[in-house]
Amino acid sequence: MTILGPGRGALLAITLVLLWFGYALIGFIKFYATTRCIPLGRLSYVKLHDPDIRPGGLHELTAVRVASGLGCPGVVIVHNAGYPEMYGHWVDRGVLVWNLAVLDPRGNKAPVDWREALRELVFADRLRSATWVHEGRIPGPILPKHSVMFWHGTVRDGFPLLYGGCGCEPYYYILANYGNVPFAVTAVALGWFTPLLISPLESLWELANYRELQYAYLRKVGGERLINLRNYEGTTSTAPSAGPSGSSVPRP
Repeated sequence: MTILGPGRGALLAITLVLLWFGYALIGFIKFYATTRCIPLGRLSYVKLHDPDIRPGGLHELTAVRVASGLGCPGVVIVHNAGYPEMYGHWVDRGVLVWNLAVLDPRGNKAPVDWREALRELVFADRLRSATWVHEGRIPGPILPKHSVMFWHGTVRDGFPLLYGGCGCEPYYYILANYGNVPFAVTAVALGWFTPLLISPLESLWELANYRELQYAYLRKVGGERLINLRNYEGTTSTAPSAGPSGSSVPRP
């Protein structure tokens, strides 16, 4: 029985890593050639308003700022939807904000099924027959070209860095099916910490105060979410303006 020595073991490890990232690069090229979108990871960690992604909201402004800074005319934000409404589009500061969601058959409040999550990590096929939503039901993911893409990332319960949050699974599904699994795994792993890079102070504040923010979001007073009675954002919403329609890419 031959046992690899330290040198050969290190060489094998380096070779496997290079093969992984090489295959992931092929996946990115395939994804970009199909969608013309740049995946940047998650957008945020905890909900700050209801609805959280709205014109003038802190997270929406962050997404618009990043897209504008990269010279992209649009930004796609991927969600898990509880119902088919409230996922539309508007133009803010010259950037098209495009919300895309998937209706999980278990509902958007279902607990994480870790066994199913591991299976999805390998096969990325659970959402193949799911209902996609953008201003109502649509036949599949519709992505406006030349946009940056985030998954929403907000977590209702538990420490946000332990969970992918809103939109993680459909984001992964899109990347895996338009690119490949190594690309999707790599992009999601790196994108887990994107908020700390694009909005470090706000993200650290969200993580430090996540229990209070989650409590305020889930608690209702007279039918109104408590988080809406507390202005965490310091901004006021503006009426959405109409934006151009997106362009379809083939359903994976």
